[in-house]
Amino acid sequence: MNNNSTVFAVCGVFNHLEDTKRLLKSIRKQNYSKIKTFIIDDGSTDGTPEYIYKRYSETVVLRGHGNLWWTGSMKWAVEEVIKVAHSGDFILTINNDCIFDKNYVQLLVDSSLKFKRAIVGSLAVDKNDRNSIYDAGMKIDWKRGKIISLGPQYLNELQESQLYQEDINILSTKGTLYPVEVFRRVGNFDQKHFPHYLSDYEFSCRAKKNGFKLILSYQSIVYNDTIRTGLWKNKKGILGLKEIWDLLFSRRSKVNIIDNFKFIKYCCPKEYKFRNYLYLLIKLIISGYRLLLS
Repeated sequence: MNNNSTVFAVCGVFNHLEDTKRLLKSIRKQNYSKIKTFIIDDGSTDGTPEYIYKRYSETVVLRGHGNLWWTGSMKWAVEEVIKVAHSGDFILTINNDCIFDKNYVQLLVDSSLKFKRAIVGSLAVDKNDRNSIYDAGMKIDWKRGKIISLGPQYLNELQESQLYQEDINILSTKGTLYPVEVFRRVGNFDQKHFPHYLSDYEFSCRAKKNGFKLILSYQSIVYNDTIRTGLWKNKKGILGLKEIWDLLFSRRSKVNIIDNFKFIKYCCPKEYKFRNYLYLLIKLIISGYRLLLS
């Protein structure tokens, strides 16, 4: 499809310059010509902003002081993009530990237009094992208090006829294309209540409630460094009491109880709220007991 819309690629970074180099290289080689990149550098000390100024002078760099976290970075980027974006433009949220092929952005735009300007997520594949799928679409079953992973687990299991996953109600910001009107209608990412994790899920729930369609494109693939995802995701051995506390309550932990409590509060249908609070309490007790035993 031909399209004259600008895609604003936004990414928050803190150090990990080598990852950022690979991301910017992926963006520069896209066959979609109208891309404007915003990098939100939250206090890097490894020369990240200086490198971007020198090698990618067309990139907008917003510099924080180390207190933005992921949601603050995305919120700031969206605020700046909205000032200059036109009707019909898009915002692409992406992590700096993701890379992708040259037709990636074009496929995302085509998919959004095909579904009347839907919000489109990407098929996330482990960049260290390019047959393992990390995210092929997810759906929250509030009745059972579970997040259900949809789609195949391996690329070689993906059928040629499987182009999209439509049966989803949440999307991450790990390669997601949003029409700009989504933010103008439903607001920005919720930095106050979800400073780091779950802000993407909360935002997609809010957008869906406001009538925007969510899909995941199996044609648009991001290769993601899953090792960097989440606090202690790959930690081995015995955890100390402080590590257990951080795992359950730290902002840097994907499974922290505070964010999950707030997610239920703001996103769960009223009729299922009590049971999901109960499920969360049970998970906390079981997880804490198992960690202490370890």
